[in-house]
Amino acid sequence: MSASAKGYHTMLSDVEQAGVLPALLHGLSIRGIEATNSLAALWRPWPLQMGKVAIAALSLPALDVLLGDITPASLHPAIPARVVRSRQLSFLAGRLCAEQALASLHMHGAVVGCDAAGMPRWPDGVTGAITHSPDLAAAVVAFSAEPGELGLDCEPLATGDQLDSILAVCCTAADRAYLPREALSAVATLIFSAKEAGYKAMSYRLGRVVDFTEFEVCLLERDAGRLWLAPASRSEWQHRVQPFEVNFAFAAGSVYTSVDLRGRGWWTP
Repeated sequence: MSASAKGYHTMLSDVEQAGVLPALLHGLSIRGIEATNSLAALWRPWPLQMGKVAIAALSLPALDVLLGDITPASLHPAIPARVVRSRQLSFLAGRLCAEQALASLHMHGAVVGCDAAGMPRWPDGVTGAITHSPDLAAAVVAFSAEPGELGLDCEPLATGDQLDSILAVCCTAADRAYLPREALSAVATLIFSAKEAGYKAMSYRLGRVVDFTEFEVCLLERDAGRLWLAPASRSEWQHRVQPFEVNFAFAAGSVYTSVDLRGRGWWTP
């Protein structure tokens, strides 16, 4: 029997007004699950510190187990029911993290919408970013008059064909100069993740999808957990985007990256 048939489905107007978290609480209550402790067990730490922001992260496998036979798409109308469960779950988890982070800013009940391209649409006066990997979803939010400028990403360390793809598609000649033989997978995945986080922070200003080879590493401080990205030599962003810092950490077989461009003077009109 489908989740909707069991009464888990929430009307579009309800979700738009109340957000994903109340819909999930309602679905769990119908199944007789004690929701408060169950939800509290989902949250995980984000291993990077960021100043004057709120961050929330949760375990996707734990959320999947908690949902049981509830279809994630039945809890949020923006999730197409025909996509695979893992994609539904990632979307739901990202929105739950966003609502939790917004609540940390005392914006209880605030809802994250979707724009025409399917990207998060944050409440007025707030900016943020969402990420998810097979194991973790996370969101960062902050009060800001400027959209964008925050980015974060998490990636399991790449191996096999995935590592080959990163090396071939993501890494420029300048990037490859930073790839050590003894930690090839870790640093290659780091470069990929750093660009993902950076592009999230810059996407609103740049106005289009950016190719992985348009920016490259110009400095890497592995022990300090910092690297800097800059426009590649032939990129149209030369002289418009200044080199910017990406913070990173390795933990539990994954790399975590974050970017905060607020007040950095990184953009030249």
